[in-house]
Amino acid sequence: MSVTIHDVAKRAGVSHTTVSWTIHDHPGITEATKKKVFKAIEELDYHPNYLARSLVKGKTNTIAVIANFFSSPFEMEVLKGVEQGANNQKNPYMLTFYTTMGKHEEVLKDILYGKRADAAILLSISPPKSISTLFKKNKIPLIVIDEEVTKATAIQVDHFKGSYLATEHLIHTGKKHLALVIGDKESEILSQRERARGFYKALADNKLPFEKDAIFTVRDFYFEEGFSVFNSIHSAPFPIDGIFCAAGDVIAQGIMLEAKKNGCKIPEEYAIVGYDDIPSSSLVYPALTTIRQPLFQIGKLAYEKAALMLVDKKIKEEVIVYSVDLVVREST
Repeated sequence: MSVTIHDVAKRAGVSHTTVSWTIHDHPGITEATKKKVFKAIEELDYHPNYLARSLVKGKTNTIAVIANFFSSPFEMEVLKGVEQGANNQKNPYMLTFYTTMGKHEEVLKDILYGKRADAAILLSISPPKSISTLFKKNKIPLIVIDEEVTKATAIQVDHFKGSYLATEHLIHTGKKHLALVIGDKESEILSQRERARGFYKALADNKLPFEKDAIFTVRDFYFEEGFSVFNSIHSAPFPIDGIFCAAGDVIAQGIMLEAKKNGCKIPEEYAIVGYDDIPSSSLVYPALTTIRQPLFQIGKLAYEKAALMLVDKKIKEEVIVYSVDLVVREST
């Protein structure tokens, strides 16, 4: 038979209300009473029933973090920031994690109708307006990272600027025949759309032509995809001397490894710029020139915004845009 709050109260010689107030650090409870209550809790191995409490209060004290998958360094760096945001709070919300595997709408509806979280943080997911409207109507704050969503707070990165800086840098190093490596569903993802736009704009501003077949795509953003991308670039029937890997540093590092296996010199034969500045980018050889985006800070801010909006329902949604930096290393 499970231990109840009434058992703890009886063992400590106080009321069950006093036990509840002690657990929630009520300022009116004396240190002597706290010691008695916590001693009883320890002796009886009592665990509060948070699920039952959430059903009564209509709250879960939980923030859901949702992504298509959590296997890439991008998600890992953002999650570090989310965790730090929670760790900085005296009474942090619990974090639950959901992977959608492409079924964004179904997962979000399940969280909403199942009352599984008080707020939600989305990583590179853009739900339809009907879903964001439902979250707004049910007073569940929605924080969206790296996407555009109505009725939600959006935390974005200036990917156009990042792409422009990367492309212009390749041009300034003397490269004139550039390839773009990007996700094959770039039209569906804000970051990839903006990176492509910045690439084309930098070429146009520098009066450089672009070979339409010099676009190479990846599907899952896995390291191994960089191998086949390099082989496609290396066997292209037109000259390529610079590569902007808008698909991220992981793919860029795969390209570099395959280039070295084929005896190609970087940056002499192929200069390459990545995107993200994940920790391993400075450790590979040659070290990867890349665009740094503040993933840790973005994750931290996402948690802080969600927590604030749960406390103050009057806080309105907003769009926050972070800038980026070009980090020049040996790959260019």
